[in-house]
Amino acid sequence: MKFIRGTIRTIIGAMFGFLAMLAMMPAFAAFDTGNGKASSAAWAVAIIGAILGMLAPNIRRSFGRGFLLVGAAVFALPISTLILSGRVANDTIAQASTADHGAAVAGAGLAGIAMTGAATFIGLIVGSILLIIGLILSLGGRREVIIVEKAK
Repeated sequence: MKFIRGTIRTIIGAMFGFLAMLAMMPAFAAFDTGNGKASSAAWAVAIIGAILGMLAPNIRRSFGRGFLLVGAAVFALPISTLILSGRVANDTIAQASTADHGAAVAGAGLAGIAMTGAATFIGLIVGSILLIIGLILSLGGRREVIIVEKAK
């Protein structure tokens, strides 16, 4: 029975690790050079999620750790998008001809602002919600109320 519970906790952690990996994809794409190291780093996030889920004492805490992992990744989404938009702007400007250089700089800047703004809107709201859910699930304990009556 302990093995089955551990397996379920590991599966839960792996699912949340995969979601965190998806949320961090812009950062991994920005640092990708084509040699496959960025994809292995991305899968390391999913493995870390599985390990966090496996080491949780119960399923509720496994969900809590998963929500914390995904919440932190989504909360950092604006930074990931900012890094990716900088990389794309650099590549765009480098490939632009001298006649279109100014338009490439302006377009890359506006696109970077738009994408980072959208990621900030989504990341801060959804990331905050996920972090709060994770904190409640991870830190919440038993609710015991002890009523002490005054001695007469």
